[in-house]
Amino acid sequence: MQQRTALFAGLGSMLVGAVCLLLYMQRFEREASGGALIPLVAARQELPLGTELTEAMLVVREVPERYVEGRHVQARDLQRILGIPVTSEIHAGESVLWTDLANSEQRRDLSSLVRPGMRAVTIPADPRSTFGGLLRPGDRVDVLLTAERGDQQVTTTILQNVLVLATGRDTGGGRREEAELRASQVTLGVTLDQGQTLATADAEGTLTLVLRHPGDITLVEGLPARTTSDVLRRPTPAAAPGPSGSAPGAPVEGAR
Repeated sequence: MQQRTALFAGLGSMLVGAVCLLLYMQRFEREASGGALIPLVAARQELPLGTELTEAMLVVREVPERYVEGRHVQARDLQRILGIPVTSEIHAGESVLWTDLANSEQRRDLSSLVRPGMRAVTIPADPRSTFGGLLRPGDRVDVLLTAERGDQQVTTTILQNVLVLATGRDTGGGRREEAELRASQVTLGVTLDQGQTLATADAEGTLTLVLRHPGDITLVEGLPARTTSDVLRRPTPAAAPGPSGSAPGAPVEGAR
């Protein structure tokens, strides 16, 4: 009888351990992939400026919780946005934002766009970093620092996959004025630690933004810095061979 009780107790302990391991693995998988999936409203087709939304124009897609912002329209609010015109063009596959809607109840001031636990930091940006005015709130960028080290320039990637909250005074709602297209400042959503990194880097050298594909969230590990010497040491591409495989400038047999 005691042996049977011990056997049942052992089996029970193994079962509890297996359940705990399964729950831990599921939790780890959710955290590694960005958390639980949140259903968001996205455009099924191209939506030009002024289009009144209908259910046929929209689709629901799931996005990891880590990448969901307060501006995103969630699936539970789909019926609330039907019949409302959009104030900016939305491309097929893009998420619908509250700030895209003509009578949006969502506040457009900068502080409302900062996610809990994050911070907003503004950095100077020349036209190259704003891509001639094409950089938009909601885009994601990498941040490069170029600074002098001795007698050469060194460029380092200091941040990756950072959210653009605003370009100039444009926070993503309504039409942009020409002045906003030439914005000289970009506001990024970062952690407090990343904010310290940006502040130090801004005082150290020149910051450059590199635009990412909206669906690319991959972080590149172990990326080395690039120096002036590295660039100058790169071999020049081999010249294309001449006719009949002859080297450029070599005489061609039979030619006068």
